[in-house]
Amino acid sequence: MKKKFKIILVAIIAVSSFTGLVIFSLFYLPFFNPGDNVTGRSSPLSEVYNITLIVEYVSQPIDSWENISLFGYQTSVLDALEEKCDVQFSFFSNGALVVGINGVTGDWVYYVNGLFAGVGAADYYLNHGDNIHWKHVNI
Repeated sequence: MKKKFKIILVAIIAVSSFTGLVIFSLFYLPFFNPGDNVTGRSSPLSEVYNITLIVEYVSQPIDSWENISLFGYQTSVLDALEEKCDVQFSFFSNGALVVGINGVTGDWVYYVNGLFAGVGAADYYLNHGDNIHWKHVNI
């Protein structure tokens, strides 16, 4: 009886794990655009011009700014966000994670020129004319 119970329990765990993996791959991986990851510049420019910033909330109107200019080697995605928004962070051993923008807390992801960036916002250095899109997501 115990052996049968263990086999059933292992089968239930395996099916649950497989189902979770399928759901994740169907709903969340397309959101992250795997294979299209970019990392921006390897070092910051002294200044960048004509940056567009869009902040998309779940239940509020979208905020957007155009023709943003950044100076003094402060030309990362995070610098652009901090230039226009109130930003909240959680700090981890490998850097800071944006957990709130303009008082809206939760999970945030960003894209540059339509592609998931794949690196932290402080480590993605912008080029002239880049478009940044922050999205508040319910994960």
